[in-house]
Amino acid sequence: EFLIMINFYERLKQKDEIAFSKLYNDYVKLIYHIAYSYTRNKEDAEDITSDVFVKIMNSIDSYEDFGKFKEWICQITRNTARNYVTRDKHKDVIKDDEQLANQESYTSNHREMLELFEEYLDDITIQIMILRFIYNYKFKEISIITNMTIGKVQGLYYDGIEKLREVYENEKNRKRNQKELKK
Repeated sequence: EFLIMINFYERLKQKDEIAFSKLYNDYVKLIYHIAYSYTRNKEDAEDITSDVFVKIMNSIDSYEDFGKFKEWICQITRNTARNYVTRDKHKDVIKDDEQLANQESYTSNHREMLELFEEYLDDITIQIMILRFIYNYKFKEISIITNMTIGKVQGLYYDGIEKLREVYENEKNRKRNQKELKK
């Protein structure tokens, strides 16, 4: 498998279209989700995603850390997204829940989960939840992607779970109280 990956990198360095297509298909959703977690805007996340693929192809010749390709891509994505957000701070970023709900790239399960996250959790916790629930990443992988310690990632994750549990319990109690009032 290691030789296959080296061959893949070589093909990318030679600007092979099939290799680029595989790269794109394997990483577009991850890159988009990381970008979206920074911008909370569909169009900006799409712009960042495009920029990241250009940067990957422009810097693939300097990539040498075989076996850490996903982390390398995540680092490029985080840096691109941070620069984009910093550069465009003057621009009003409008949070639009409808925008997220209408994205065809999400299944209805993911859509509902993301809406719940957006409503009750902060940006970094949302990013951790997306990586954990949608991509099934381990805490170690998430810590590399987010550039945090494993303990910090786990703490934010479990705090987020607890917050969502409280929201669920409060909603359940509210509905029970409404039923009792109707009696």
